[in-house]
Amino acid sequence: MASSLWCQPAPASGPYRVITVDNIVLHDAARNRDVPLKIYFPDAHGRFPVIVFSHGALASKECYGELGRYWASFGYVSIHPSHDDSIADKGYSGTLQAAITNPSAWQNRPKDISFIIDSIPRLERIVPELRGKLDRRHIGVGGHSFGAYTSSLIGGVTITLPNHQTFRGADKRVSAVLLLSPQGEGRMGLTEHSWDNLHLPMLLMFGSRDFGAWGEPAVWRSEPYSKAPPGNKYEVELIGGTHMGFAGPSRSQTILDQQFQCAKLETLAFWDTYLKHRRSAARYLESNGLKEYSLNAATFASK
Repeated sequence: MASSLWCQPAPASGPYRVITVDNIVLHDAARNRDVPLKIYFPDAHGRFPVIVFSHGALASKECYGELGRYWASFGYVSIHPSHDDSIADKGYSGTLQAAITNPSAWQNRPKDISFIIDSIPRLERIVPELRGKLDRRHIGVGGHSFGAYTSSLIGGVTITLPNHQTFRGADKRVSAVLLLSPQGEGRMGLTEHSWDNLHLPMLLMFGSRDFGAWGEPAVWRSEPYSKAPPGNKYEVELIGGTHMGFAGPSRSQTILDQQFQCAKLETLAFWDTYLKHRRSAARYLESNGLKEYSLNAATFASK
């Protein structure tokens, strides 16, 4: 990415025309599960890093499409699955609280992600336009809310199940993880030491009004950053930002629009740094380059 990208205003899209492929269903015979996918990718030759993005509870592969298109326009293949708690694609009929307190879902969501990574060669056969485009050496996993929890497990987080057994869904093929509005200690099997082995590069973003499902304060969402070991870790708090501000822009809410635009620019810099190894993006991250664009409505930390 040219260094000129890291300046105001944030680009609306990258240089590539984006192709979208929908209605893909992968069957995991080992778990007897279908995993629907939606994929965004550049209309160009060459290998592109892969991002697998996990949706929030009750959402689906149809959500977060603007993020997928944005990343694809800058040279990424963005794969969006629907997990079993999806209302739209899986017909889930439970509540939000039921979805995020289900220990089976805690384990199966990261297994969905690893299964998708396993299936990259198969995807190239199913979708001829993808042939030769997916760079399996550079894979990032991101997610929002329950999807951030999913991403953190892929990155090395350990949880304690109700039966007191531990579960770790780490996938060594993944190079970096993105956590948008993740969870802190005390919920969903997360303990004080859950993040001890989260050594991958990580970007965590949350809003100052981004409260937990049971009323936890927004700062609770920053615990994966404060409790993970140092090394290539970044945290951004968006002042006034809410939980759904990462899901997409809102025509009537300027703060949410600004939050989403900040998320697009910061996440792109993170992916460019750790999946494409671009020095200009790394300099931007390290210098808190988003501060000026956010009109000083963001606070930053790194370690």
